Amino acid sequence: MADEQRMIAGFLDALASEAPAPGGGAAAALSGALAAACAEMVARFTAGRPKFAAVEPIMQGAIADLEAARHVLLALMEADATAFAAVSAAYKLPKGSDEERAARESAVQAALRLAMEPPLEVMRCACDVLTIAEMLAGAGNPTVASDAACAALLGEAAVRAGAVNVLANVSLLRDEAAAGEARQAVAQLEERAGALRERTMAAFHMRLRG
Repeated sequence: MADEQRMIAGFLDALASEAPAPGGGAAAALSGALAAACAEMVARFTAGRPKFAAVEPIMQGAIADLEAARHVLLALMEADATAFAAVSAAYKLPKGSDEERAARESAVQAALRLAMEPPLEVMRCACDVLTIAEMLAGAGNPTVASDAACAALLGEAAVRAGAVNVLANVSLLRDEAAAGEARQAVAQLEERAGALRERTMAAFHMRLRG
């Protein structure tokens, strides 16, 4: 546990520093990974127990899907930092002549388009985690229903935090069509996340009442 705490502390120190990366995008991805881990724990506490034999195949599928989601979301932490570095590099290109300014603007716009993808993927992946968390809140081992609720709250936070990182890039895009598509995707994913969180919390409170 001590090694894990040191790794977490190291990331938090880096996040809290004046360095531009890691930033909010990486934090969003980490929140999603935490959501997946919480949900996976619920599935593992349910799988293999005779009392829940009827949902065994569902739980095994959830474990596999959530483990995969964790790995994807951790990779997106690095992808977000890489994308941010590309945007920063584009802004540092020379702009002394008309040709240089045009090349710089083209590079910036291309980098911004690419920088939208990691947080958008965080949002999509976190919504998938939320879908599983909703199922687990109702069908999983009730002794760990609170962890399914935590997964829902952390998953929604990942979606909301991912959204602001997408929109920060969208606000700088010159391509109005691409910007509009991104805004629409963000709105749809945020709506989905909110609904999933609400249903998961409702299922959790039902389990509390027995």
